Amino acid sequence: METPHRLCDPNQSFVSLGTPVLAPLSSRATGRIIQNLLNFRAYRRDAMLNPTQQIMRLGFGFAVSQALRVIIELGIPDLLAVNGQSVDQLAAASQSDAGALYRVMRLLAPEGVFQEVSPRHFELTDIGAALRSDRPGPRDFVRMINSEPYLAFEQLLHSVRTGKPAFDKVFGSPRFDWLSQHPEQAALFQHAMVALSQGNNEDVADAYDFKQFTRVVDVGGGHGQLLSAILARNPHLNGVLFDLHSGVAAARQSAGGDLPRTEFVAGDFFERIPAGDVYVIKKVVHDWDDGHAAVILRNCRKAMLPNGKVLVAETLVPPGDEPNQIKGIDVVMLAVTGGLERTKAQFAGLFDAAGLRLERVIETRGSISILEACPA
Repeated sequence: METPHRLCDPNQSFVSLGTPVLAPLSSRATGRIIQNLLNFRAYRRDAMLNPTQQIMRLGFGFAVSQALRVIIELGIPDLLAVNGQSVDQLAAASQSDAGALYRVMRLLAPEGVFQEVSPRHFELTDIGAALRSDRPGPRDFVRMINSEPYLAFEQLLHSVRTGKPAFDKVFGSPRFDWLSQHPEQAALFQHAMVALSQGNNEDVADAYDFKQFTRVVDVGGGHGQLLSAILARNPHLNGVLFDLHSGVAAARQSAGGDLPRTEFVAGDFFERIPAGDVYVIKKVVHDWDDGHAAVILRNCRKAMLPNGKVLVAETLVPPGDEPNQIKGIDVVMLAVTGGLERTKAQFAGLFDAAGLRLERVIETRGSISILEACPA
């Protein structure tokens, strides 16, 4: 599962606490500003609460999450896209109960999604505008994470006690097996992952020098956006998009039937991987525990042409106890897929188990990093 990095457009201003960022910034700079603003906002708010109140607020986090899903399903951000409206108008347009809708919107207003400009009359904020239907990324992510993953997370205790994903217990099969049997949810998952990759594909393609290579294999490449970005910047390269049959079919469709200089190969990366001299694996390794992840990397090592490289693009877990979204994503991975987010040291050990050696970590403009490995 590709996991969330930024739920805003780094090329647009971001407003929080009434403070606009007026100039376009790099995705890394924007991410830091947003994180700092949110941290400050949370600190200012929570500093007024006693410890019991702070714990109570944390415990009600599920209410905010589900409230976001509800207002998306009702289309409230679209209804407020142009002008503010009363709750009665919104309820009539969305076929919902005005009193209940007001209570949900009142919950989300202090979180910055709406602004109650007069009693029971709301306007959409810049944050809330990210949930409009013409900006599908955040919408799809909120809808996806608040469906079956949300139900699985209720059994997080099972995962902590056993080390196994709660999803399997709740739904009777592993996450990706379940998605293969539920095409509508699988499509939503793919849309959410594509949206959450916005900016990351370009960050990876820009940050690494592919001049020495001739054939790049995108392992678990999904819709092919990363491979497309790499090939566009490196006209000397040929590409292989390798994924399950459903992934390859989706890639062909989203690319209008083909990608330039690309061979589409369907298969299972736990069995074999096509030959190439550089492998890119973005937001795939984190879906799996160490045993399964090592098999994927080992298969890359077996298929690799002489002097080849493996490039794993993931968000590293930073040291210390500072707030960071990747730490929350890590626990979601525990409950939903059985995977994990890793530190640099954990990746080094994983590469070693696969017959590879971590050579360096390349930072990108965004939150994602490139871990370059070669045969040990």
